[in-house]
Amino acid sequence: MKFILAILPLVALIALAVTFPKWRRRNKGAEGSRELRKISQTTKTFRPGKDWQLLPTNYYFDDENFYEIQVEVNTPVPLSAITKVERDSIKVNNRSFWIVTYTVDGRTKQVRFRHNYTLFNTAFADFLDAVKRANPEASVRELSAFSF
Repeated sequence: MKFILAILPLVALIALAVTFPKWRRRNKGAEGSRELRKISQTTKTFRPGKDWQLLPTNYYFDDENFYEIQVEVNTPVPLSAITKVERDSIKVNNRSFWIVTYTVDGRTKQVRFRHNYTLFNTAFADFLDAVKRANPEASVRELSAFSF
């Protein structure tokens, strides 16, 4: 009996960690607005046409679009055009890269970035929900304590 009482808090903490992204009430105030919400850590990517320079790239979303922003180039993609959001097997500093696959004008493209999800910044989890709402057929990986 003492063993069960000793292990019970540990089991509760594990259950809490597994369901953490789901139970926390996320920022619903941005819903219905055109506010851009950043979902990535700044990455450096090559951009053709500029002597293949390594430029900072950030990813944002609002209720209708997903945006790739590199210096002066802003590329909007409708959330309904996203077909897949999945976690990559590559990790840097114990944080996974995520791959967003979308199809625009018959061409399929992918972008890869590390999300910026934290206890107080739930924009990436909100992005996953927005993609599911915009395209129910999209394959969207669930965010859990083990998929960071």
